Amino acid sequence: MKNNYLLLVDNKNLISKLKEESNITFLFPIKDFTVGFNQAFTLDEIKEENAFIFVNRLLDHEGILAFKSLLKKLPSNIKGIVFDDIGVLEVLKTTPNSLVKILFLNHFNCNFVSINAYLEDCDSALVSTDITKEEVNTILEQASKPLVLYTFGHINIMYSRRKLITNYNEHFQTNAPLVSNLTNDLKQEFKILENKYGTVIYTGKPFNGLYMRGSKNVLYYLINTVFLSDEEVIDIINSSTDLTAKYDYTYLSENETIVRIKER
Repeated sequence: MKNNYLLLVDNKNLISKLKEESNITFLFPIKDFTVGFNQAFTLDEIKEENAFIFVNRLLDHEGILAFKSLLKKLPSNIKGIVFDDIGVLEVLKTTPNSLVKILFLNHFNCNFVSINAYLEDCDSALVSTDITKEEVNTILEQASKPLVLYTFGHINIMYSRRKLITNYNEHFQTNAPLVSNLTNDLKQEFKILENKYGTVIYTGKPFNGLYMRGSKNVLYYLINTVFLSDEEVIDIINSSTDLTAKYDYTYLSENETIVRIKER
């Protein structure tokens, strides 16, 4: 049985190379509603059937009004929406629509109790990459609906509404590009991408969760193509192995994160 991929598109040239694949659903970052991508799309540019749209901006009042206007313009080929702003969920709950709704709270969907609460209003949710393999399996077993697994790609570890690269350039009188690499004092590498709505910092190496393919209770295996070449994406999708020799970096922890609240 083929795995169903949700492919987060960062390069429109990739679409023509994969559109014949029946197990791929294309997920398009929408112009003026996304941060952290080299390319975003208008609704008119999305021609694929059963496509999904991606909205990951933190929306203020004006942004919510613009999103409501966007919903009214959705063409019939748009099947679903992936989002991480609870304000977007509130709009979707009160606006008649037939969209498949997927919640993308990567750093918060860490247990099946909270996920099942969100699934009362959503059709699916992305499981966090901040937990252990065992915790992911437990969530899949206990979830009330099929979920989405982050299967491959650089992970968004921080999003700021500030233009961090622009501010840096202005302060230090430099000319760093709006797509840059960063190395911290611990020699850890990151990738940074800025647009007019803010800045996203990604992991320096892509997360490889290909070993999770074939799991039960999974709606889609998400692949984020930002910073990946077309050849890498095609290789990932067509490979029947986990490609650990080529991409040996995973972010799922071997140890639980336990926080103990101080007793009063």
